Amino acid sequence: MPVFFIEPEALQNDGIAVTGALAHHLIDSLRVQPGEELWLGLSRGPRFRIRVLRVEPGQLTARILFTSNPPIRALPLITIGLSLIKNEHMDWAIQKATELGVTRLVPLTTMRSVIRLPAERIPHRTDRWQTIAHEAAQQSMRWDIPEVTAPISLEEWCEQEHDTACRLLLWENPQGTPLRKSLRDKPNPGTLAVGVGPEGGFDAQEVTHAERYGFERVSMGPRILRTESAVLTVLAIIQYEWGDVE
Repeated sequence: MPVFFIEPEALQNDGIAVTGALAHHLIDSLRVQPGEELWLGLSRGPRFRIRVLRVEPGQLTARILFTSNPPIRALPLITIGLSLIKNEHMDWAIQKATELGVTRLVPLTTMRSVIRLPAERIPHRTDRWQTIAHEAAQQSMRWDIPEVTAPISLEEWCEQEHDTACRLLLWENPQGTPLRKSLRDKPNPGTLAVGVGPEGGFDAQEVTHAERYGFERVSMGPRILRTESAVLTVLAIIQYEWGDVE
């Protein structure tokens, strides 16, 4: 069973009281009963092995059996700037990026983006993306929940990342440095930002703009990957080089 994230106010001395949507999910959907053991955790905090004591309408009360603290993080804090793509592909990319350790995901509007979200739909869509990240973090037993922001322009994102230690932009142009070589030539930077373009890739003007903000053009070889495939691939490579994939 996965870990379920709770808010700090759920902690009560040596126990935990779960209410709200999580209580509804555990009681009504999963049919959790007194005596069962679960993992509950604080995002970016400790994890608790608990035994359920009472199940009441809207509330689950549990006793903490033991506490586990987060391990030392090997992977740098990774922000992915992901160009907007079709809904089901975007959802899949966010889910898999969460499973592979992304810290923050920023949807981007770019010159070649096919998807343009109307302003009135942005809050709903952003909430949906955050829910997908939350559920994927629980399923994959992560110690934290990635943040998914509202969409911004590529130019705004480049400015936001000016303090990030390592900044990379995936570009299919063969003149880019091979990604593997770029990573192996650097020590683990601690913070990393990677831009992933839409179908059709980044426009040359966008690449020039990103380079002015310290982004390095990198390539993943001769194949042209779909946007969601590129996200999965780049994170798997970063995990292999700097993370805890064995």
